[in-house]
Amino acid sequence: MESKARILGSNTQYIRYPLEFFLAEMECLGLRQLDFTPKAPHFFCSHSHCTPVDSLLRALDSHHLKVSAVTPPPYRYAITAPEGVQRQRTEQYYKTCIDLTARLGCGYMVLDSSGACWDLSEDELLANAEGMIRTLCEHAQEQDVRLLLAPVMGKETPLIAEAPVLNTAQDLQQMLHRVNCDHLGVCLDTNVMSACGGTMMDWFSRLGDRTQLVRLCDGNYHGWRAWGDGVLPMERYVRELDERGYRGAISLYLGGERYVENPSQAAAQTLTALCGEG
Repeated sequence: MESKARILGSNTQYIRYPLEFFLAEMECLGLRQLDFTPKAPHFFCSHSHCTPVDSLLRALDSHHLKVSAVTPPPYRYAITAPEGVQRQRTEQYYKTCIDLTARLGCGYMVLDSSGACWDLSEDELLANAEGMIRTLCEHAQEQDVRLLLAPVMGKETPLIAEAPVLNTAQDLQQMLHRVNCDHLGVCLDTNVMSACGGTMMDWFSRLGDRTQLVRLCDGNYHGWRAWGDGVLPMERYVRELDERGYRGAISLYLGGERYVENPSQAAAQTLTALCGEG
């Protein structure tokens, strides 16, 4: 049975509710840490400006919560973008998000290759991503923030595909080798791993020591699901994480908007399965 101390609540499915409601729900569920997405109506970041952080810090403190990871929404930014306005604004955006991460006092920011242009070759996309990640790593190092590269859905899931590159453990391993930066790690998303044909054994044989965050989510080829709503062997995944010595944070982050009508349901289902209570 897991301790709630390792579990990070997520506001991704609370976007139709105010920040105060989300924070109160997390406190009610007994959580103390968050994987926070700076997205309206809770917070806003863009390439040009950011909501003042002090009010967010006060709200977090009033509910005995802290942000342990920041997951910026990709919007129309893309780390794979070629030279031009989109690339310039992507760099500005993620640098702003890195500054936010540092200001919140948490050590991790998650990014991925969402929004890649499918008309560019994979070699071009990877070269663009490498250059962008290098630049962001330099800024992250200055702010003492660690970037975590997460896998995304690709060709195997055409209905929810996010990018044709950086989908698998092997893809991420190769990018880490290309960038070669101590401030770059990875975030495991169990549904992406499964949909792309991966296994926990392969992931940890390649990326075990670089895995700093796990998004433990059920799911299928049509998207992310709360524990028990998908087809994945969740109990086995938890056992395999333990067997491979993973002792880091577990995020309740869920992509998509499946649970926006009843957002606490998803968190409660996973907490019940992991900790024996919702």
